[in-house]
Amino acid sequence: MTPSSIFSFGNAFVLLGWLLLLILPHWKYTQTLVLNGVILLLAVIYAYLVIKDLGSFEMDSFNSLASVKALFTTDTAIAIGWLHYLAFDLFVGAYVVRKSKEVGLARWVYSLILPFVFMFGPVGYVMFVLVKMVKTKSLAE
Repeated sequence: MTPSSIFSFGNAFVLLGWLLLLILPHWKYTQTLVLNGVILLLAVIYAYLVIKDLGSFEMDSFNSLASVKALFTTDTAIAIGWLHYLAFDLFVGAYVVRKSKEVGLARWVYSLILPFVFMFGPVGYVMFVLVKMVKTKSLAE
């Protein structure tokens, strides 16, 4: 697979997880399919690419902005990074749905937050924490 096809596959495949979270959040298999299906497959592809194609990764590759920038100079490295984003943002989305149900947050409320998690990861998470805090008057998990 080329980096472009990996990128395209990831973008299309991750939508399955997001659709499950939005359309069928209460289905008993949604969390399992998202966590152990979609995210796991993205993680396996990610791990394979990291092992196979990351190149000259060294322990100090994260010590400076210039070092991190140097990691993302190939299409393969960008595809790897993109899979990382897709998997972790979906993981956070699954967490938001799970926790929202636990604290009794209305479906329409967390459904409005999920697109922000999908597009802007941490911003969506901050939105969720603030809404949950208002609902429960607590930052506790």
